[in-house]
Amino acid sequence: MKIVHLVLSESFAGIEQHVDEILSTLDSQEAILICNKSISNFFNQKINIKKIKNFSRHSFFGKYKLKKLLKELNPDIVHTHGSKTTSIINSIKKNYKHVATVHGVKKNKKVYEKCDLTIGVSSKAIEGIKNNSIIVSNWWHPQLKKPIIKKNTHALAVGRLEKVKGFDLLISSWINIKTNLVIVGSGKEKDNLLDIIEENNLSNKVEIVDEVDRERLISFYENASVLIVSSRDEGGPRVALEAFYLEIPVLSTNVGHMSEILPNELLAKKNDQESLQQLLEAYVDDIHLIDQKAIFKFIEEEFSVRQKIEEIKEAYSLLLSNC
Repeated sequence: MKIVHLVLSESFAGIEQHVDEILSTLDSQEAILICNKSISNFFNQKINIKKIKNFSRHSFFGKYKLKKLLKELNPDIVHTHGSKTTSIINSIKKNYKHVATVHGVKKNKKVYEKCDLTIGVSSKAIEGIKNNSIIVSNWWHPQLKKPIIKKNTHALAVGRLEKVKGFDLLISSWINIKTNLVIVGSGKEKDNLLDIIEENNLSNKVEIVDEVDRERLISFYENASVLIVSSRDEGGPRVALEAFYLEIPVLSTNVGHMSEILPNELLAKKNDQESLQQLLEAYVDDIHLIDQKAIFKFIEEEFSVRQKIEEIKEAYSLLLSNC
């Protein structure tokens, strides 16, 4: 079974890391990655990588060259990630099966309905898609190591500094919280978020830290008393899985698969600052009273990358057997 994964983007972020971990964990020599050459060096160099120049979904020449490369590789399945690559493969005449992963909550999901199989990272990600679809959730980072000593010096939030992550709601909800908050992330909303911190006189309690590499991020996890997910919408979120694996309690808005993991009393309504503030004021400062040990164990066993890859491989085999 020869599988080609297709990624066309200018930056190495969540989707690219997802693909990197799949291909780094697979034992098969028949897994190939086609990606934009400008990000190829960020992937595990043990992966069989075919580098191409990025192109738009409307580029006739780009699609012609990709079609030629795929004919040479002769895969059984092409697995696309995101709407752009999915749209491109939809427009190419092919003799292989097309699998696509939806990594987040999308408004326009029509592009995924032409695939032979759609994989969603949560039920919300594939909601409304009218074709053969399954859920294979995200996983915790396979190289994470549980801390020996935890200092619990701050509450933690992690993600891109964009509107969808709800950090504006989170900061505005922190007024009556005693615990310090560290937000780790980079993005275009940073100046706006700094203004909200200043307007609410929270400079002594709320800090934004950007340009953080993976190693330094782990140190923030190690010292966190709780992880907060404040997203307005979310495919996963993966950061919650990582916190659970590291045995850090989580409070969240009701996004992605969080309602399948946390009880309702530990969830806030999404895009609702009042609901989020009530949740945080009820639990953050006394988070040590919340016992999530059963969840920690569940996440460790059921959300490992190897477990999820087995689910993906099973879906591949079933798809090919139905040819």
